[in-house]
Amino acid sequence: MSVLLRMNSFKHSFSPAELKIFQYVEKNPEQASHMTAKQLAQAANVSAPSVVRFTKKIGYTSLTDFKIQLSSELQSSKEVPSSYADVQPNESFQSIKEKITTNAQISLNETSSILNEDAFEKAIALLKQAPAILTFGVGASALTSQDIVHKWSRIGQFVFHERDIHLFLPQVINAPAHSLLWLISNSGKTPELLYLAEIAQKRQLPILTLTQLGNNPLHELATVGLQTARPMESENRSAATNSILSQFLTVDTLFYLYISQNQQYTKQISESKQTMEDYKNH
Repeated sequence: MSVLLRMNSFKHSFSPAELKIFQYVEKNPEQASHMTAKQLAQAANVSAPSVVRFTKKIGYTSLTDFKIQLSSELQSSKEVPSSYADVQPNESFQSIKEKITTNAQISLNETSSILNEDAFEKAIALLKQAPAILTFGVGASALTSQDIVHKWSRIGQFVFHERDIHLFLPQVINAPAHSLLWLISNSGKTPELLYLAEIAQKRQLPILTLTQLGNNPLHELATVGLQTARPMESENRSAATNSILSQFLTVDTLFYLYISQNQQYTKQISESKQTMEDYKNH
């Protein structure tokens, strides 16, 4: 994930000193990529230790690592598009097509770069022990929940999804022990999902979440949290296209990693596919 997008993902949780560093780097990325901790601290009017803490907070091992990634990003940005764009009034077909394609490529690349193998392995451990998966999302995230149902049901896993929380909540309350609650929210702040997570905690059910990168309430409640890139979308974005693509990529990666570690599922997928073919022929 790009340095600037990563910083944006965490800016709401920055301390006053970290916010000063963020603002300086955002406005002066070229200069910041060549500065020592002391120089950057002086430029941002903070202490040198604050600079080191800042780089580690946003996911880099050191200031050197941060500067290498920032310098590389600045160089590549001169060669390929690196920012999202939304549709304008009376825009041409060709322009819209190119914008959507570029946005999709950036979103997928950014999300791929931050997917964490350790988090995926922990998610797989939860899935393996779950007698049932209950998945919920609101709005566009509900499409990702439906995708989860389509995938895991093909390998014989019981998966429940319902758009109406009044019908979904009783399933959480009555779910067997160790059932997995899988909650999808791009912002990580959706009230319905926060309430469901709190109910699951009271019932001691494990919680798997899928949110955008950065600190958010839902991620904090998770047993295991997966995160996607946080696209720098237009304030007047037309739809949740980029976040949905990122969520689909993450779910696909988890699913294929899951079945690759459990070869018996390959046969179940084939049998499911054949059953559907038989139905069509019938």
